[in-house]
Amino acid sequence: MNQENTCIVTLVIGKQYQHDFDRFCRARLESYCTRHEYDLKILTSVLRDLPGKKLTWQKTLIPEMPWWREYDQICIMDSDILVANDAPALPVVPAGRIASVPDKLPNQINSGVLIYAPGDVVAECFAEALNDPEPYWDQRVLSRIIRQRRMGVVLDTRFNRQFFIRCTSLPYSLFGRHWFYHALSNKRKMGILHHWLRLVGR
Repeated sequence: MNQENTCIVTLVIGKQYQHDFDRFCRARLESYCTRHEYDLKILTSVLRDLPGKKLTWQKTLIPEMPWWREYDQICIMDSDILVANDAPALPVVPAGRIASVPDKLPNQINSGVLIYAPGDVVAECFAEALNDPEPYWDQRVLSRIIRQRRMGVVLDTRFNRQFFIRCTSLPYSLFGRHWFYHALSNKRKMGILHHWLRLVGR
């Protein structure tokens, strides 16, 4: 696989999300894509109306985009992730598989970062997820379907370090050397991560 033919896609829908993304995340993500010669697509409007479903479900519609199959690899990344300036290239994921970081073990992934090679198998997985009546937790449904279809690849957790403040994991989150810092839709945490990464020169 030609790793350079990779596209990172992020959904930034709504003025507040766009403001926070522009302030804390955009420059880091653009720099990362430039450094590794990735295309970047920042989607700022819904791809298709999904009545009753949270906006995070829009990531399951990305296979409907006309450019989707033009790439060897796609990385869907949440807009509240701050990329460290020394983050390495994405791993190459085998065709027909979806890479993600475990979340609520043993059976759930975190869909904040998903990496895969576009193809029918992945498109069918997302289409099946869309048919589920679950309105909120896209990652709960995706976890189940990926597990049932045996499509999962465990991604190095440094590519999606979920950041919690009131948690025993805080020292490791700050002092460990991670690459993608996931603020989990919290503006305060985005600010902390922004200043911390600048302080340590990353």
